[in-house]
Amino acid sequence: EGANGIQAMDLVGRKLPKDGGRAIQPLFALVDKECEEAKADERVRDIAVRVEKANSELKAATLWLVQNAMAAPTNAGAAAYPYMHLAGIVAIGLMWLRMARAASAALANGVGDATFYEAKLITARYFTERFTPDAGALRRKLEAGAEALMALPAEAFGVA
Repeated sequence: EGANGIQAMDLVGRKLPKDGGRAIQPLFALVDKECEEAKADERVRDIAVRVEKANSELKAATLWLVQNAMAAPTNAGAAAYPYMHLAGIVAIGLMWLRMARAASAALANGVGDATFYEAKLITARYFTERFTPDAGALRRKLEAGAEALMALPAEAFGVA
């Protein structure tokens, strides 16, 4: 369908506003449930906490978009790519959390290749340590709005 910007604009401009942002609510609930369950397992607790924090950032960003950007198309446009990126971090974080939980269960039950499962845990920890912290910055970026982005007149770009 196109490049990331097109996908992001479709997400923020068409899918998210539908029913006041309700379409993404099941993702929030799924991530919350998975994180809460995972925190019972010492091997994956830190991973779950980081994914949960990123999900909280996505919830806050969604609320901001619903309250502020839908009435101001420039804000929606400026927020689209950071929002899509943030949603992607949460979705991929959820997948890594699920893989980590499966690996932890396999290790606890002594089944399969322990080296493989340890590597899954390490990779999940890597993703959540290196990428989920970006969630807060992405939320702040989209909440900055479009004012600075739109401050230059068209003439500044050599367009009359």
